[in-house]
Amino acid sequence: MWPRLLSAVILAAGVAAVPAHATGLVQRGLTAPSRSLGRPIHYNLYLPAKAPPPGARWPVLYLLHGGDPGEADWLDAGGLASTMDKAIASGALPPTVVVMPFAGDSWYVNNRDPGGAGAMETALTRDLVDAIDARLPTADCRQGRAVAGLSTGGYGALLFAFDHPTAYAAAISLSGSISPPIEPQMKARLKRAERLYDGAFGEPFRASRFNAMNLFPRVPLLGVGLRPKPAVYLDAGDHDPSGIVQGATELHLALLRRGVDSTLRVVGGRHDWTLWRRELRPALAWLGTRLDATCGQPVAAARTGTAE
Repeated sequence: MWPRLLSAVILAAGVAAVPAHATGLVQRGLTAPSRSLGRPIHYNLYLPAKAPPPGARWPVLYLLHGGDPGEADWLDAGGLASTMDKAIASGALPPTVVVMPFAGDSWYVNNRDPGGAGAMETALTRDLVDAIDARLPTADCRQGRAVAGLSTGGYGALLFAFDHPTAYAAAISLSGSISPPIEPQMKARLKRAERLYDGAFGEPFRASRFNAMNLFPRVPLLGVGLRPKPAVYLDAGDHDPSGIVQGATELHLALLRRGVDSTLRVVGGRHDWTLWRRELRPALAWLGTRLDATCGQPVAAARTGTAE
């Protein structure tokens, strides 16, 4: 029943499924309402081929794009569907939903400036998550939810996990735009920042806003009180643009000092899809051991009387 149901949904939306050799299903051009943005969130979706067993749920990976074009990148340039099919078939990753939202050049931050992208972080971490959990049989808990991204999306994934550690169990950054705060004496960095951040931190650029949204000051807050520590996977190419490897390394060391489960992987490669397609595979294998769609319940199916 489940494959027929998914096919019906896809055909009704006028969306083509992935090629016949793949086992998962893709839906494109979907939208979710967002009261934070005041406009719909556009996203694409990868669905495992089979429904979860009775009483069980799918884990969810929110996968963020880098700079333009946007939410189709992971499917068209990144080969996401094929990579997911292989990871699931090999057992490296449990059957997992992948949500790929469009965020433009927002840098995934809340920016309510006139002409700004709006409250993007709030929209994607609250409105989109609520919509997905209402639409699909997904694990509505942090243990069954992760966030990943490349370049600016790598920064966004870490920002979401650090700001909302009760919502995400893990975060993956591939070639993430990670850098420490900018001090007043750093004239060269300030000059570069004026043309780098697409107005996300003010137009003209304001270092105070950039620093307020910086990852490094958030690290000491992880694990404080009832805030859990998300697991972190950092990956960078040795020919990524200047500062990416250094930023990932410095963040990794800061996370280790904080007692966070952090993995750093620096490999040969440039800031392009050759690197990201290849590196997504080990990242998914790392993630597979850190997702728990049962939300900590040993026998999730017992509620329906179908415990195995």
